[in-house]
Amino acid sequence: MIKPSDSVLYFPTIEFQNEDWVKSSLLFWDKVYRIVPKDYTPIDSKAIIEAQENDLIRNITLESQDVSITGKKFLRFCDQLPFIPAGLDVKDYHRIHLDKIDKRLYPSLENIANKFQEDEFLKLSPELARGYMFYLSKVVAERRDLVRATDNRDSWTISPYFIEEANFGEHVYNCNADGYYCSLIINDLLPANLSVVPMTKIVDFVNKRRDLKEKFRNNLNEFVNNLSRCESVEHTKALINDYKKSIESSKKELRKSMGFCNYDDISSLLTIGVPVSLTAFGAFAVSGDPFDLHNILSSILVGAVAAYSDYKKAKKRQRTNSHLSYLIDMDNKFAAKKVYPRYSYIFQEFIND
Repeated sequence: MIKPSDSVLYFPTIEFQNEDWVKSSLLFWDKVYRIVPKDYTPIDSKAIIEAQENDLIRNITLESQDVSITGKKFLRFCDQLPFIPAGLDVKDYHRIHLDKIDKRLYPSLENIANKFQEDEFLKLSPELARGYMFYLSKVVAERRDLVRATDNRDSWTISPYFIEEANFGEHVYNCNADGYYCSLIINDLLPANLSVVPMTKIVDFVNKRRDLKEKFRNNLNEFVNNLSRCESVEHTKALINDYKKSIESSKKELRKSMGFCNYDDISSLLTIGVPVSLTAFGAFAVSGDPFDLHNILSSILVGAVAAYSDYKKAKKRQRTNSHLSYLIDMDNKFAAKKVYPRYSYIFQEFIND
């Protein structure tokens, strides 16, 4: 059983792209970490600076082992790819600071990116850059026992391709696969209108409500871990029934404690990735299609993102906090209309364009 971390590592960029995302994250975790190159000063808003001054945001400076381990894993990953997905084609470029790239990577990356720059940045395709940054964030998270999270829907969707060692074929929508990488979506926890909430109130909330956050994270983590291991329809049904009361109760208690927002306000979507067997889908897949979204609790849905090529291989993988990937989607048009992103479509584009 993975013990949930009380902190999260932001990926794949240095600067936070959305101030409200940071606020939302602090309503769920106690601290947000980010990777910042040495001698680089992030361009932060006043609210982000305030959170950092209150020790809610921490910068991680890379250690030599972070870089060398990432280099070995990323090189091995590139060498063992069964095929090159469309999303790794070099179409345009993205900048990665060289102090994050092990020297052993240069020849491999040059073959793909075909271009260096003199200002100590290497140009890569955006998707490949996310791939390398994913490996970097995974290693950094592993060595510090952190979960990872992002506000970028595309980055979250393609991240399982890297974390699951490319254990996906070209048939993303295989409805007869033994198992799937899935999105588990919580749609009524984190308020969406946090732009009107000063960071001071968020800081106060973090200091006063750590126990409520921990309680909900623990309940959710136990459920996700058990669901990912279950291969029995009846046991999956029992599992849902067992956790229904505790999850809904702790979630309601946590949301109610956010007194700076109305309880019935529109919420952002909180999504977590989880492996689920085809057999387990029999407990809640009314339509029989794992790629449809299915309610498993009153406000929690699950649906397949992509079919595993080898689910047995996925099951054998030792899961740690760094394997957990969260998305807090700040696009309010989804939550407001009760419409949900089609992560499987994004994944299909990445694989087959």
